[in-house]
Order: sequence, then structure tokens, then C-alpha cells
Amino acid sequence: MKKRKTIGLLINDIDANYSNYVWTEIKRAAEKNDCNLIIYEGRSIKSFISADNQHHISYSLIDKERLDGIIVMSALISCYIPDKEFIDLCQWLRGIPLISIGVVLPFATSVIIDNKSGMKDLVNHLIKEHKYKRIIFIAGPKTNTDSIERLEAYREALGENNIKIDEKLIFNGDFLADSGYGIMNKIMQDGILYDAVVCANDEMAFGVIKCLKDLKVDMDKGGRVCGFDDCDISGRMRPALTTVRQPIREMCLCAIENILNKIENGETDDIITLPSVLVKRESCGCKNDVSLDVLRENNVRLVPGHRIHENIQTYSLEELFDCVTTVLKLCNIKGCFMSRYCGDTLYYDDEHVFGDKFFIPQYSELVYAFDNYKRLEIDDGVKIFETKSLIPDAVLSKDKRHTYLVNPLFFKNEHFGFVCFEVINDDVLNFEPIRGQISNTLKGALLIEERAKMEERFREIERLASLGQLIGGLSHNLMTPIMSISGACFGLEDLVKEYRESVGDSSVTNEDHNDIADDMMLWIRKLREYNTYMSSAISGLKSQTVQLNSDSIDEFSAGEFIDRIKFIKNNDQRFRKCKLSFSVDIDKRTIIRGDISNLVQITKNLLDNAAESYGDMEDSNKIIELFICREDRDMKLMVRDYGKGIEQQIKNKLFRLMVTTKGKNGAGLSMLLSYSTIRGKFDGRIWFESEKNYGTTFFITVPIFRVIA
Repeated sequence: MKKRKTIGLLINDIDANYSNYVWTEIKRAAEKNDCNLIIYEGRSIKSFISADNQHHISYSLIDKERLDGIIVMSALISCYIPDKEFIDLCQWLRGIPLISIGVVLPFATSVIIDNKSGMKDLVNHLIKEHKYKRIIFIAGPKTNTDSIERLEAYREALGENNIKIDEKLIFNGDFLADSGYGIMNKIMQDGILYDAVVCANDEMAFGVIKCLKDLKVDMDKGGRVCGFDDCDISGRMRPALTTVRQPIREMCLCAIENILNKIENGETDDIITLPSVLVKRESCGCKNDVSLDVLRENNVRLVPGHRIHENIQTYSLEELFDCVTTVLKLCNIKGCFMSRYCGDTLYYDDEHVFGDKFFIPQYSELVYAFDNYKRLEIDDGVKIFETKSLIPDAVLSKDKRHTYLVNPLFFKNEHFGFVCFEVINDDVLNFEPIRGQISNTLKGALLIEERAKMEERFREIERLASLGQLIGGLSHNLMTPIMSISGACFGLEDLVKEYRESVGDSSVTNEDHNDIADDMMLWIRKLREYNTYMSSAISGLKSQTVQLNSDSIDEFSAGEFIDRIKFIKNNDQRFRKCKLSFSVDIDKRTIIRGDISNLVQITKNLLDNAAESYGDMEDSNKIIELFICREDRDMKLMVRDYGKGIEQQIKNKLFRLMVTTKGKNGAGLSMLLSYSTIRGKFDGRIWFESEKNYGTTFFITVPIFRVIA
């Protein structure tokens, strides 16, 4: 069976008037040609609205390997930057079938609109049929190609009609309604005389008309306003807007058909030019018979925004997901998949847009799934997936055609993950309020979750500090008696030598002398044994405590950690004799936050503990298994032995008190320190499973910070 193609659509926005019309027609064309559509809604590059710039991260979620082709709404995305800058930014899109709409990309098939002919027809219409001469022109951004061409058409039309160009009648907006409103308000305040106002797009014209209405201007006398685009509501507003129609339906169908042709055959025309057409309505002074009361489906918000806000108010993740389920059903949204980046919160700099120096986390965790109007249970085996897949393959239905909208989840510049909505109709006005409310609520929920973790970590850090003081005191107070014991040992040796030299006393037999000497030497050996153990144990614990009390935050790779453990395995005399197996199943480029020395020391403690669990057994018969792997968002470490197991009375105290699994040979500190270090320094977990005479397995998990691509 022929594989259904998947097309990526890069667009600035889908609920603004013009772009909404564009994406709707793209969606219909994709449905007609039975291809999947993934919409990356990343806003216009270098927008003056800071929140818009955070949406650019959507473009970083694109995976060229998973898409068959890409359509870029270039004119919309690049409206605030020069074409050359945009072309440079798009270099990374080379190597995949590519369609550019609005800006000519030299490595793509470009579909463009003839801006000039339509705008000249509009200005000529105002001059010749309505006899207007003082015509204000509100252009878009100065670097935008569409705006430049439409302004050139305005100038040429005035020149061809022998009307002198007055630069004071030319203004620059930003293609948004607010700029049209602001410019018109300034014109009225300054008392600039005019016959008509022409805007470089309909959005700014809407702002101009609203300003005039707010100022109570008679629209029949001072409200001659025209636009460009012929947005969906242009013909239904009052007065109905005279504008220039772009052949949007034909443009979108052309884009889909040409991208599919490029995928199949590899060749299409380099540039496809479509005409623009003047549409005469009421706002220029003409009569218009179109009904003002007809509304298209996608212009009516089916669920008011305040209903969405009221239904998504919680700071519990599980409650959030329940609320989202209610809202999705209320809004008739068929599918929604919410994912969190693995690792720490991501901070996005909009300068990285379309760049190759910014790396999205390689893996994400699916935390919420809603498909076919119902919430799904997520199996642990499919939760973690490659981020740019957007949805785990195991969850995604491969049989049905789909259209997905990708939106980032963020608060200011903190990015938590992303959400994918399945789009089945033209009503898209609810997606952004839902996304925004999820982001805000998620921020609060994560803060509470992080606060709980931090409280636990602070408790462990405080325990570490207390332990440091305790061990430091022990070291200072015990070192003197230990040295005294050492001195006594040497003194006893001298006494033994002298005593043996005095053998010959008639009252003491030689056998008595030798028995006493042997007893003295036995005590000396014991004193030396305890002295050696106590000195090395206390010195080691003091050194370890200094490391554990450090506030430095480092990071290291799994590869570096594995190499350190291999060194211990190959060079420590005890482990060289033991049957120590070491296996690894983790990407060595995985990065962990923390001090590598701490984790190495804890691992060695566990290996020592495993060796000691066999008691007096020969080292060559001791079996120890060490395994390091990835599990979801963590690096997991397991140390297993087949020794005596941990006594029941010790199990519940092992990580809380200074108890030991090693009997008289154990100091009882390493397990307590290991637990506090893993919790306080790595934000991880440590636990064990043990059965008498069947051995013990210790487990450690520490969060993965990131994976270097």
C-alpha cells in the first residue's frame, strides 16, 4: 500500500484573519490530496511582541527526516526582517522538498502573488472613479517585500495620474490592527487632511476603521478606507471593505500539489506567480449588496475564553489533566497530546530561531494523551520518546489521515514542553487560550512539585552538614587516642623483646615465658588491626564529608563515569579477584548534574558492601554484578551480590541511622552518607531489595540533565 505523505507547514499564526484563511485552505488542500499535515505555529521572526518570540521554538521541533516535504509561509514569518536575512536563516531547510509562499527562496519552489497589479488597480480606482487625490498610504514593515511592492504600486499609480507624491501621507505600520489604529489616531490628532486611506493589508485597515468609529467619524464622509488581502471578514464588516483579493485558495492548492509533485518527481517550476484582483465594496464609496449577517464557522468562538479559564484552574498536575479533558470535550477537540522535555527546564533565546546552535532536548515524556474524544492511559513503555517525533509512534494511529497543530508550553522564557492538537474543523480560536492556560497552570504545578523536591533536598543537605560536623569532631577527638594506641603497640613490642631476653628466671619456666609472650603478641596484632581500620576509615570519611558539603554544581557524562568505574574494577586488588561483571546500556553522551567523585565513591561503597556480604569466603568465589542503563528520564545503577542478605532488623534503619550491613567490620556511615548524597546532591533515589541467603541488590537513579547530540 502506498505510504501517505506527511507535509510540514511553517506559519506565523493560525487565528489572525489572513493567516487563518491561508492555513484553512492549506488544510483543505491536504485533505483533498490525502496527505498528513503538521502545523508548526512559530509566529513572525523578530516580532516586537516578546511572547511571540518564545513561539519561535516551534520551528526547532521540525525533523526533516520525518517529513516528506515542507511548506513555509515565508511572507508571514519574515514580515519584520529583510528577505536576505530570512533566506540565510532558511539554509538549514535545504535537502528536503520545499515550497515558499510569498518570498522567493533560491533553493525552493516559490509561490508568489503579483502585489503590484492589484494595488495599482485599487489606487487607480480611487483616483479615476471616486476622484480622490489626497490618499494616505499605511505600509507594512520597511523591510518586508510585500509592503515594499505595494508601496511602489501606490507611488507608480499616483505618478501615472500626475498626482504629486506627498511623503507626509505615507506611514509604516506592522501589518497588525493595533498599528493601523495608532497611526490613524495620530493622523486625526494632527489634523492631516485626506480623501481616502489605503492600507498595505486588511488587518491595518480594520484598525483604521475602528479608530474612526471610536472617534465618531461619519464613515460616509471621512471613512474611505481600503485594504489588501480580502480576509474572510472583509466582506462582512460594516462598511464592507474594498480590498485586493489574493487567490488564496488557488495559492494553497498550488502549494500542496507542487510539494507532492516535488516529492514524487523532484521537479517543479522555480517561481509560480499568481495574480491579485481588485474587489470593490462599500468602504471606498461603492455600493455593496453582500449580506452583512453571514458568518463563517471559523469566525465564531464556540466556547468563550472565560469558560476555558474557569475550567483550567488548579496547581495539581493530575487535576490539570482532568480539567484539560473537560475543556477538550467542551471545545469539541478530538485529540491532544501533552509532553514535557526530559531534563531541566529549557530557557529559550529567540536569537536561536532556525539556528543550528540551539538543541531541543533529545527526549521528551508524554504526560497526557487524549484521542478520539477520550483520555488515554499511557503505558510506561511508550512515555519516553524522541522529542521531534512529537507523538510516540506507538500512540499515533498510522491508518488515519491527520492534521496536528504543534504549540510550545512555556512561561516567559521557561519552556516545559509542547502540546499537539488534532485539528478536524476550521474552528481554531480555542487552541491558543487552551495552550496559554495550560502553560500558566503547568508553571504553577511544576513550581509546587519543585518546591517539594527542594524541601526534601534541603533536609538532606542539612543532614549532610550535621554529619560533616559530627564526623569532623569524631576525627579530631579519636585521632589522639588512636595515636596513643599505636604508640602502645610499639611499646609492647619492645617489652616482648626484652621479656624474651630475660627468659632464664628459675622461677618461671621457658614455656610460661613463651605463652605469656604469645598472648601479648596476640593483643598487639588486634590493636594494630583496629588501629589501621579506624585510622583509614576516619580519614576516608572526613575526606568524603568535605566533598559532600561542597556547594559546587558540576556535570559529567555517563562515559566519564563508566570509565572511572572501569578503572576501579581493573585496578582495585579485591575486585580484580572477585567475579565482577559490568554491563552498560546507556548513551555515553548522557549528561548528569553533580560531582562525579561523589557518585564514584558511592558506587565503590556499594561494591565494597557487595564483597563484604560474602563474609570470609575467598574473593575468587564472590559474584558481583554491576549494571548501568537508562530508565525513562534517569540513569539507573544496580549493584547485585549473592551473599548473606541484610538482616531484617537492619533493613528499616539502613538509610536513617548509623547502622551497618557488615557486622563488626562496618562503620555504619557509608550507607547513610550515600543516601543523603544521592537525595541532596543529585536529586535522585537509592533503595535496595534483599532476601536472607539470596543476596542484595542496591539501586540508584539520578536525573538525566541532557543528551549531547
